[in-house]
Amino acid sequence: MLSSCTDFLDINENPNFPLDVTEDLLVSAAISSVTNVHCADYGLLGSYWSQHWAQNNTSSQYKTYESYALSSNSNVVDRSYRELYEGGLSDNEIFLKKVENAENWGAYLMGATIKAYGFQYLVDLYDNVPYNEAFQGLNGNLNPVINSGKDVYDSIYSLLNRALSKDLSGFVKEPYEKTDMLFNGETIDWVGFANSLKLRILIRQYDANTAFASAEISKMLADFEAGTISFLSKDAVVSNFEDADSKSNPLYESDQRQLNTTNNIRANVTLVSYLSTNIDTRLYKLFEVVDNDILGMVTGSYNVPSTEFEAPDIISRPFLTPLMPVYWMTKAESDLLIAEAYLREGNDAKAKEFYELGVTESFNRMGASVGSLLTGVYAYPAGVFDDKLEAIIMQKWVDAADGGRGMEAHIERMRTGYPKESEVSDEVEEGYEVPASYVPGTLIYSKRGTTGGVFPIRLPYADSELNFNSNAAEYKDLADADVMLSKVWWNK
Repeated sequence: MLSSCTDFLDINENPNFPLDVTEDLLVSAAISSVTNVHCADYGLLGSYWSQHWAQNNTSSQYKTYESYALSSNSNVVDRSYRELYEGGLSDNEIFLKKVENAENWGAYLMGATIKAYGFQYLVDLYDNVPYNEAFQGLNGNLNPVINSGKDVYDSIYSLLNRALSKDLSGFVKEPYEKTDMLFNGETIDWVGFANSLKLRILIRQYDANTAFASAEISKMLADFEAGTISFLSKDAVVSNFEDADSKSNPLYESDQRQLNTTNNIRANVTLVSYLSTNIDTRLYKLFEVVDNDILGMVTGSYNVPSTEFEAPDIISRPFLTPLMPVYWMTKAESDLLIAEAYLREGNDAKAKEFYELGVTESFNRMGASVGSLLTGVYAYPAGVFDDKLEAIIMQKWVDAADGGRGMEAHIERMRTGYPKESEVSDEVEEGYEVPASYVPGTLIYSKRGTTGGVFPIRLPYADSELNFNSNAAEYKDLADADVMLSKVWWNK
């Protein structure tokens, strides 16, 4: 299902000559591979788990996503894991070593940020993963040590700090203007992205490592106000797709072009109800109108007989196009991260400022009008901390529905508890209607859930790691279903 657009760049196809590839092609291969996994695998699964999308009842492609019945050898679990290690992050590691040896510090910042980005998701989804001894297969180490999630977080944070501390003034962007698909070799944009990623790493671990996270966030905000650091000023986005086989958006490519159908993915009633209730015009930028309306399905309604209703006839689809951009991080997300950082550090005025900037940015990017919502239903709350945090995270949840970035929304829900779980899941029936007691935007436990009423938290350990790395032996006998309900290190 992964797009083949990086096949010609995959230096791992010829491990005898990995260093014969130029730096610009290596970074292109790394970005392409990570983009594919982020969008076509994690983004797709996360959009079901975050209840942005639902499985159509006249097709069956993603039933396991909505039933929470994943296993170690599921494609979305194992293939994506292997692609990151054998493809994108492996290519990036060679790139990183080459540019470090050449003291090409602008390129080193690119590679460090890609590595930190990829490994944060690996930890957030699998917890303990190889890091210190990863990518040493050519040196004969086929059994890398499994590092704890916390140690990996510490390592990628230090890596970003090291990259940001270098003198970037001598960087020549010309070789990377076309192959750096995120920022066209613009160092200032990589600096902003790296700092926003640092902030996300800190906020993610705030509850589990409060003293460290708080001190580092406080320093970052002080430096930001002093003008000595910057955060993301534009979307970190890959958009150079074509409407052609293996050159289009990876999710469109895998779900629609390769499967030759548009019937799998439908709108979810959870998100649709929230946007509709709040008269949020982003609804019309996210989903197609069907018969003058936008309806969503209840999670896990894929077994409803077509004699009752056929989803393609009445349930809206999300907008998925061959040219749809893939967002690694939006400026809206970055602004909302800053808002939460200020909230946690006790600066409510700044938290409100960046909350409103983030919401406005989200509307603008989708081509919708925020109107009076920021003084109405989306006004920054005047209440307690939890109300303010919920407002911020709910806006991140909506923003992540654009472009299929649901996994980020899922991870944030695991961290914060927002969106909340519905208190009337048992009262909601299969189909597309919800009872009056249902609170719009609260998550409904899947009608076909296999985890005993408990929402999934993370992915099982990948089959390829369990079967081929002797250092993963302690995880081999763990039941996949139990692992999916266990917490990663920061989610305590």
